Amino acid sequence: MLFNSLEFLLLFVPLCVCSFYFVARYSQKAALINLVIFSLIFYSVWNPYYLTLLVSSICINYVLGGLLQKHQSKLLLAFAVSANLLSIAYFKYLDFLIGTSNSLFETDFVLQHVILPLGISFFTFQQISYVIECYRGEIKERDFKSYALFVSFFPQLIAGPIVRFQEISHQFLDKAFGQVNWSKILIGLIIFSIGLSKKVFLADDIAAQATPIFAKADAGQTLTFLEAWFGSISYSFQIYFDFSAYSDMAIGLGLMLGLTLPVNFLSPYKATNIIDFWRTWHITLSRFLRDYLYFPLGGNREGKSRRYINLMIVMLLGGLWHGASWNFVIWGGIHGAYLMVNHGVRLLSAKRGKPFIGNSAVNIAITFALVTLAWVFFRAETLDGALHMAHVMITPPDWEHFSSKMILLPKMAYILLPCAVVTWLMPNSIQIMEALEKRIQNPEQFNIRIPTALAAFGFSMCVYFIFAGVYSEFIYFQF
Repeated sequence: MLFNSLEFLLLFVPLCVCSFYFVARYSQKAALINLVIFSLIFYSVWNPYYLTLLVSSICINYVLGGLLQKHQSKLLLAFAVSANLLSIAYFKYLDFLIGTSNSLFETDFVLQHVILPLGISFFTFQQISYVIECYRGEIKERDFKSYALFVSFFPQLIAGPIVRFQEISHQFLDKAFGQVNWSKILIGLIIFSIGLSKKVFLADDIAAQATPIFAKADAGQTLTFLEAWFGSISYSFQIYFDFSAYSDMAIGLGLMLGLTLPVNFLSPYKATNIIDFWRTWHITLSRFLRDYLYFPLGGNREGKSRRYINLMIVMLLGGLWHGASWNFVIWGGIHGAYLMVNHGVRLLSAKRGKPFIGNSAVNIAITFALVTLAWVFFRAETLDGALHMAHVMITPPDWEHFSSKMILLPKMAYILLPCAVVTWLMPNSIQIMEALEKRIQNPEQFNIRIPTALAAFGFSMCVYFIFAGVYSEFIYFQF
């Protein structure tokens, strides 16, 4: 079930929210179970067969977590983590490994065409963090209902954020859980509507510009300099608003149910360097990779050269996490190289006693250009297509030929300018949410009807366009 589908917007969410608060009037435990049931229904709509996988994973990891709480066994922890990783390896990477083996070693193993379960990378990573923290003694609670909701909570089940048990479990036990808080519900509706509007009016609209250009590159057709940059910048904005939209909608849904999810997206295109980009893009994934991969590898504690090696390993595996394709690995490697250079420049600047700052607008533009170039490998279906497009983008154009194609510039400006304005000149959803939280407490000084009316209008227009068939799956649903 898609967040931007009519059945979700007009049926599932109203039923879920209303039933949750109705049941909570009589029992908080029943309200918690109610959310678990709705979350499982949400997942089963996609494929009832894989509901068994999700439930089995929840039960097995809950038992393993309990054993690790009682017995801090490294062997048991290794088994728990390995079992979770093997489940991802089978469903997500089996055909990738078979295809790679057939190419490198001329074997003829048959591809299995295993269907990738929705959200497996996200709910598996959450459970890996759970068993590790049980082993470390950081989790003391033993409540199956809370654990089941922690894993299956539908706003973050399919595409994150990757939540840690301690971040949300205490909210289930709070006395306020299930009590109607109209301020939270209203803010949640506004943030949800902002996210839905981003998806419908920005991400899906600009996808129509990026898709044909990447298809042309994948088909082996020649691209011009302007075409390549137009396609790649369009995709940069598409994935930006697509993931931003999902992150907003997840937070909004949580607030409607009285729950606060961690921030996962914080204006990453305003970053002035690649380090800051990764601190603001998919924040919870970056945190997971840092805490459970980078630090165990040694982080920066074993010398500068080892730090760079660790950074590259983390980014290569982070790229592979996004999908079973060498293009994703290359994308991760590019960002690994970016981070190595970024840290190197900072180190040299610190030694000189003159921190490298530069003009912030220029740094933002350079960072955006580097990220955009890397997105080519993330988006292209074939390696040849990605290499061709990237080559055209970094090759100085033939200016005589370039001038004949400048007719494309007005179209580029018309399409890209609204995205640029929203990205760099407007406040992000977290800033809007924080402002609303402060001002909604003083209704005599702040007219809440204006943002409410705007959100209602945006939601209504989105429903109209979705009803007309203008909607698509979120990009991160594929991972």
